[in-house]
Amino acid sequence: MGLVQDRRGVSFENIPEMHVDLDKAKKGGSHMANEIFRSRAKTQIDLALSEYKAALTVDHHFLQGRIREIALDKLFRPFLPGDFDIGTGKIVDSHGEQSREVDLILYSKFILSPIMYSEREGVFPAESCFYAIEVKSTLNAQELKDAFEKADDIRKLYYSSGIYTEQNLPLSTIITYVIPVLFAFNTDLIEGGKSELDRYKDIDSNAELDPRLRAICIAGRGYWYFCNDSWIFSPATQDKDEIINFLSGVINTIPDSFIKRGRPRLGVYLVK
Repeated sequence: MGLVQDRRGVSFENIPEMHVDLDKAKKGGSHMANEIFRSRAKTQIDLALSEYKAALTVDHHFLQGRIREIALDKLFRPFLPGDFDIGTGKIVDSHGEQSREVDLILYSKFILSPIMYSEREGVFPAESCFYAIEVKSTLNAQELKDAFEKADDIRKLYYSSGIYTEQNLPLSTIITYVIPVLFAFNTDLIEGGKSELDRYKDIDSNAELDPRLRAICIAGRGYWYFCNDSWIFSPATQDKDEIINFLSGVINTIPDSFIKRGRPRLGVYLVK
């Protein structure tokens, strides 16, 4: 039995403790997914891909905005924990620096509130942001270069501490900075030829050591992500595992990043 406190500080006794059986979880040498959740993910992905194909018939001037909405509403928002949301706009820091326009910004207003100019568009404090997601229709070399340059700008942002002493002095802390990633519904690369990662390595001279873009997912082609000093590839499948794994990678990293941010002070943005 254990003693648990909820967010209001109320204690609950006689709650059974449970041992997580990792051996059982790994039985058969692989993780067993919950088919209810996996089926829902595949449904959302199919809806997104279907709406993307329909959007290709609209005027090109409106296409980028439409595919951004599709990615937001069909791919990301359905799987976000309740304390998080997605907007579009710029990421700023307390020193006055700001990013370029970001397609989708995954943030938590429970850390610091953004300044919103519409339901989705706004300016977001760096400390409250977790992912900067570029969304493309058919990715080409120029758009990949543009995504890299945006990611490079984001790396320059400053993060104020979210941990303070009893004397109200900020402490040095290690956090996970905003993670730039790229998602595209298609690519202009010929299937079976040069990979998207190969093309990215031509742009980012630090791609093998400290890449600015930490993950690239192309529907129907694959998902590449940088982890433990190397790139890992998840191939495309009929079940859209490349997209499922990409979404899982984003969602799985949020809880630890959220805890590390602590409670930054809005005052650092206001007081000179």
